[in-house]
Amino acid sequence: MKLSNPLLNALLFCLPSYFRKRIIRGGIPHFQTNLEGVTFCEASSIEDYISCFKLLHDVYVDAGFIQPASPPLRIIPHHSNSESRVFMGCLTDDPSEKTLIYTASLFPDNEQEGLPMDIGFKRQVDELRDQGRRLVEAGCLASHPLYRRGNKNIPMLGNRMLMLYAINTIGADDLLITTHPKYLKIYEDILLFEKIGEISSFSYVNNNPAVALRLDLKTVYQRVKEVYDKKPIEKNLHHFFFNSGSTSIDLSLEEEKEKAERYYGADMIKRVMLYSSTHC
Repeated sequence: MKLSNPLLNALLFCLPSYFRKRIIRGGIPHFQTNLEGVTFCEASSIEDYISCFKLLHDVYVDAGFIQPASPPLRIIPHHSNSESRVFMGCLTDDPSEKTLIYTASLFPDNEQEGLPMDIGFKRQVDELRDQGRRLVEAGCLASHPLYRRGNKNIPMLGNRMLMLYAINTIGADDLLITTHPKYLKIYEDILLFEKIGEISSFSYVNNNPAVALRLDLKTVYQRVKEVYDKKPIEKNLHHFFFNSGSTSIDLSLEEEKEKAERYYGADMIKRVMLYSSTHC
């Protein structure tokens, strides 16, 4: 059963919640934690950052989320936060060249810049802040169109990387995200996010509609276990996210950053813009 089938999606929205979730979860494909020739990692060079920001720009322009820019890079103010991180998924069949097929960013909350979603959902985010929760937003997600359709394994591995990084490295309490309403049921019914807000026009994505979602990282392990642990191993997302290793995800650079020259925040953006002025 293909979850992306438009007619199926339309019918699923009409079903009661219990039956809809049962059908969607039963149609989950076999997500592999190890994909030959694909590596997910943190961006580690100016060239990496430019590749990520260009893919993001091109995908968002095609989707109608932003207007074309010059240089053709999608960089948001929150990338200037020194704690923000940019991630990438690459084809690595050819050792001499890596082809970017996926990118995403994580933005930890702070008092100066806040979060990107504050533009449309500040009241909902402030409610979580008032509870003293450590928040991080996943955003700037994009997959190369040639590797997007028919292969949900790549974005799902990206989800795994982002969630575990938010838990283990940032120590976040909640992972927040905004998405188009057409993807709402994937996040709610499969990934167990909770909707916290919805607006019909979100300036952050060219006035497209948007929903805001929250994943409680303090309870997600147990919640995913309760929903998926009795399912066959190939449909068991608890095993996929928490109980299996992944040779496709390599975050070793985070532990080795003292050994390598790395760029973050405003310094990274300055170097990217300088480089792009002569190379893009």
